[in-house]
Amino acid sequence: MSDHESATTAIPALKERAGVVNALIDGAQTVLVRHPTLDPGTIDEQFALYPAYTHQEPARYQSKYEGYYHRASAKPDAGVPIRAVAEVRAEYAVSSDDLAPLARHYVYTPDGLRDKYDLEDDLRVLLLRVSELESPRLIEERGSYRGCRAWIELTDEVAVDPDAAAPVLDDATFAERRAAVRDALE
Repeated sequence: MSDHESATTAIPALKERAGVVNALIDGAQTVLVRHPTLDPGTIDEQFALYPAYTHQEPARYQSKYEGYYHRASAKPDAGVPIRAVAEVRAEYAVSSDDLAPLARHYVYTPDGLRDKYDLEDDLRVLLLRVSELESPRLIEERGSYRGCRAWIELTDEVAVDPDAAAPVLDDATFAERRAAVRDALE
């Protein structure tokens, strides 16, 4: 087995709106707000970020981040770009009423986030350490990847090399963001 074969592996992928994925890769956003039923249990392994191009709403974006919507409002004809992997570094439970302090860490408005989820339930805030792949993959959108599901298993031929990925934020910047998110939510 060559070094390349041992380094690449099929990993799970989290589907998220394409504009949000781009913001994560750019380092403009470091958290995801998720409904607990979409991501049940502990997320303890590295995963790919799979951009979803449906159900994007420009009104959900803060005005200074509207460009993320416009850059990702249509799926590329050539396929779905897998450009990054992520790991959950911290997790918080918050009421949908307590999203305002998080606004500087997310491209959506607090109302845009509330619009996505049931207001009766607490939401999960996941602090992500995102790394951009050295060799992004452009993949075919398979039928098994479609639909309203948070997690998908990429097929074996969509192996990515997470070891050949660089964090989008340096360690010091990530530590500052982590502390700011913690302070905003605790």
